[in-house]
Amino acid sequence: MIKLIKNELIKIFKRKNIYILLIIGILIMLVLNIFEGIKTQPVDMQKQYKRLYENDKMLLENFDKLETKDSYENIVERIKLEEYAIQNNIKYNIIINSENNNVTLPKDARYLLIKMFNNFDILMIFIVIYLSSTIISEEYNSGTIKNLLVKPHKRTKILLSKIVTAIFLTIIISILMVVFQYLLGGIIFGFDSYELESIKYNSLTNNIETMDLMQNTITTLLKKEPMYLLLSLVSMLFGIITNNIALNILISLGLYFISTMEFLINNITKYLFIFNWDLTTNNIINIAQSISICVISFLVIFILLIIIFKKKDISNE
Repeated sequence: MIKLIKNELIKIFKRKNIYILLIIGILIMLVLNIFEGIKTQPVDMQKQYKRLYENDKMLLENFDKLETKDSYENIVERIKLEEYAIQNNIKYNIIINSENNNVTLPKDARYLLIKMFNNFDILMIFIVIYLSSTIISEEYNSGTIKNLLVKPHKRTKILLSKIVTAIFLTIIISILMVVFQYLLGGIIFGFDSYELESIKYNSLTNNIETMDLMQNTITTLLKKEPMYLLLSLVSMLFGIITNNIALNILISLGLYFISTMEFLINNITKYLFIFNWDLTTNNIINIAQSISICVISFLVIFILLIIIFKKKDISNE
């Protein structure tokens, strides 16, 4: 098994497309960081928070009369954070989840590290989907799958080595993206802000919660991994079924975009894994249910992968 996994990694690292994708990803992250750095201007933070508080308070009081894209919950969250910032003389941006466009708060490296999963989710997801789509499809398209299957290895073992490789690379790439953002943000904005805490509003307890920045980053990464891993497995499944890398990528990306459409969630669809795989959008009450759905879905897709791969006819591939 270890030898098979090693061979899979060697084949992947020989592909130039992988390095091109990673370089493009880093460049996109760099451009966004530079753009935010240029946009950020020194301001009186306490004065800005007071302006924000007055604006949001007015918005909340007249919510039914005014047309706004903000949800009631977002405005409440902002007000709670603004109150906390004013009372505790906070001099950095703690308004993470939603912004009041009438008043601008400056960004820093800490802010962009917390927001990196929102900013670069699609980038991470595209890389994961591409890797997982090609790990099997490319072997069928090039015909090298025949050479692999004639060796003294069971199909299940071959498939398992590819799945383990895809999962390993998914985890490594997500960690690397966090490291890149940490370094880029630190270089452009300075590393000092990383010493500050992550401050969030908990809508369930109606309390402000503080957490060490690195602990918050690791927690968020762990909550994102089920989505990345399930997308990886789904992409491999479509790869076996279609043998068409472009179609596979489109279908997998389509699933991701559907998962972001909250209006599709109802009493039936709420049990679908695509509406449960991003644990950062779930509160503590239903997070256990979401994890259970993700685990069951992972096992089901894994079993389907094995069944389809074992029965796949390669004589005409």
